[in-house]
Parts: sequence; C-alpha cells; structure tokens
Amino acid sequence: MYASYAPYEPANRYGRGNDAETGRDLVLLIYALYVAGFFTGVTALIGVMIAHKSRRFATGLKRAQLDWQIRMFWYGALALTVIATIHLMVAGLGAITGGLGLVFMVVPWGLTLAWGILTAWAIARGVHAALLNRPVATAQF
Repeated sequence: MYASYAPYEPANRYGRGNDAETGRDLVLLIYALYVAGFFTGVTALIGVMIAHKSRRFATGLKRAQLDWQIRMFWYGALALTVIATIHLMVAGLGAITGGLGLVFMVVPWGLTLAWGILTAWAIARGVHAALLNRPVATAQF
C-alpha cells in the first residue's frame, strides 16, 4: 500500500537496536492514546504531552515519529476549533431563522466526519511505519 516502505526487516539489521532503544514502544503507546482520544479526548492530550516531553532527547526514527504525532495532534486541534466555530455559526443561523438554518448543520457534521477519517488514516499510517521501524514517509501532512 505504501510504495516507500521496504518489506519488514528486524531493527537489529540496521543497527537500531531493540524496541526499547528505538523508542517504538513509546511511539505505539502514544498512538494508542490518540486512538482512545476519539472516545475520551483527554488521552490524546496526555499523548501529546508525553510526545513533547520525549521529543527533547529523541533522535533518528523516534524523533521523526514523535514529530509526526505532535504535528498530527496540533493540526487536529486546529481543525476541531474551526469546525466548532462553524458549528456555532450555523446554530446561530438556526436561532435567527427560527430553525430553518439548521439544515446547514450537515456542513460541520461532514467536516467532523472528514476529520475523523483523516485522523484515523494518519494514525494507521504512523503505526504501520513504526511497526516496520521506518519514519513516516513524508514530513508533510
């Protein structure tokens, strides 16, 4: 599915050491917290705090993964802020028009669905790269 990934090869082949040394366990823990964040919200915040704290001393593969996770969180926070603003504007329109404007609620609902799909895709992409001991293919979102 991802053309830039080579087939699975053990981390030791590249001299990267075991999972504890490469930080793969921590990276996968943060992804798990992000997935739980779909249901609780606060776990994603805990995950990004761990990522920011761990990023200071990280190098190589771990640093690339943590950068991806931090970027993913902040882009998601920005997207949800914009979606919430649109939601409030549409609700205000509904109040002004006596409920007729609420037809436009499909816009923030659709944007929320799109955000959820794209975030799930970004998490899956990052987990896949972490399991293969590779950085995420590109630094751009």
